[in-house]
Amino acid sequence: MKNIPKLPIIIGAVFIIALGVVIATTIALKKTGLAFKETQLEGKFKDRIDATFVGSETCKTCHERTYLEWRTSLHSRMMRDVELEPLANIADFESPSDVRTFKKEEVAYTLGSQWKQQYLKKDGKDLIVLPAQYNITTGEWKAYFPDKPARRDWFYECAGCHATGVNPEKKTFVEMGIACEACHGPGSNHVEAIPGYEIPTIIQASRLTPALAAQICGSCHTGGRDKTGKHAYPLEYQIHKGVGNIRLYFDEVNPDTHSEHFWPSGESRHSNQQYLDWKQSEHAKVGVTCITCHDVHRSKSSLQAVGEVPNPLMVIRSKTRLFEDQLCKSCHTTPQYRSVHRIHTFGSCVRCHMPRVASIGEAGDAHSHTFRFMFPQATLKAGGLDKQPNACNACHHHKEMPPGDLVDYLEGAKKADMPKPFNVHLRAGGSQQ
Repeated sequence: MKNIPKLPIIIGAVFIIALGVVIATTIALKKTGLAFKETQLEGKFKDRIDATFVGSETCKTCHERTYLEWRTSLHSRMMRDVELEPLANIADFESPSDVRTFKKEEVAYTLGSQWKQQYLKKDGKDLIVLPAQYNITTGEWKAYFPDKPARRDWFYECAGCHATGVNPEKKTFVEMGIACEACHGPGSNHVEAIPGYEIPTIIQASRLTPALAAQICGSCHTGGRDKTGKHAYPLEYQIHKGVGNIRLYFDEVNPDTHSEHFWPSGESRHSNQQYLDWKQSEHAKVGVTCITCHDVHRSKSSLQAVGEVPNPLMVIRSKTRLFEDQLCKSCHTTPQYRSVHRIHTFGSCVRCHMPRVASIGEAGDAHSHTFRFMFPQATLKAGGLDKQPNACNACHHHKEMPPGDLVDYLEGAKKADMPKPFNVHLRAGGSQQ
C-alpha cells in the first residue's frame, strides 16, 4: 500500500474541528442571546407606583461610575456608623467642655463631616440626639438646641434628612446618608422595569418642571413639620418625590408664622433653609433651580479632570458646577459696571448677593439664597447688625464700619461721577485711612 500523505489529512481534520467549534459556538451564542432577551422581557413595571427602596448597592449594578462619584460626596457621609467606621467620629473628646455631657463610647452614629458633627446614641430601638455638637472649623463644642427638650428622638426630628428609606414607626431605615433613592425615589420598579420603561420608573430631576425639581432638594433644605405634626421632615413625600407637591405633605416655616427663623429682610437666619430663600428669588421665577448651579454627583477629582475649576477645594464644599463668580457669569454674561458694581471690580457676586447670614457651625457661615443684595439701610432700620445683617458689613474690608457710613457710601456711588463722601475714608474708630 502506498503511503498516503499525512499533511492534507491533518489540515482537513483541523478544518473540520474548527468548523465544528464555530457551529457549536454560534448555536450557544444564539441560545444565550435568546435567554438574555427572554430575561430582559421579564420586566414587570412601567411606572413608579408602589415602588420600594432597594439601596444604592443595587443602583451600582448598572450605574457604577455615578455610584462611585456619589460615594465620595458629602451626602453619602451624612450619617455613619462608628462601629463600622471608628474614624468617622472626628471630634476632640479630650478637650474640656461644659456643654458636652456624654462620652465618646456612647456615640453610635455621627451626623455630618464638613461644618459640624452631631451624635446619636442607641436607647433600645430609639436613636437619641446627644445635646452637643462639634464645630469642625473652630474645634469647639457647642450646645445643640439648648432650648429644646432634653430628649430629642432622631426618628421623628431628623431622620428623613440624614438617612434613606426611613420608617419612624418601625424605627428602621434602609440606608445611612442621603443615598440614590433619597433623591431619585424608591427604585424597585426601576430595577425590574419592562424594557423601554426605564425612564418612567425612576425620578430624574432634569426631566421635571423647575418647581418639582427644586422640591426634591427642598424636602431637606427647608424648615417646618409634616401635616401630622409628628415629624420635622416631609415623611410621606419621600415616596412621592418628583410627582407629588411637597406643600401637600409639609407645612413650611415662613416669616409671618415663624419670625425667629428669618431676618426682617426675609432671608433665613437658620441653616438648611436654602429652599425657602430660593422660592423668594428671581431665579425661582425663571426656572433656575438647585441643579442649575450644584452637581451633587461629581467629585473633586472629576471636576479637576475636565479643567473647570481653578480652586476645586472650594467647590467641593458647596458642590457648585463652577467656582463662585465663574458660575454667576456663565449666565450673567453682560454685567454693566455702573454705580456700586463699578467700585467693586475687585469684589464678588457671591459676597454681595449671597452673604453669609445663617448659622451652620458658627454664626453666619451659611449663604443666603434669595440672591438679593442686603442693604445696610435695613440694618439701620432694624436697629443694628445683631437684628439685621447686610452684605456690606459681611465683607471683611467693611466689617467694622458703622452701617450709616456704608449707607452714605452707597448713595455716593450711585451718582454718575461717584463722589466719595468724607466718612468713607474714615476707619471705624474715626482715624483717616
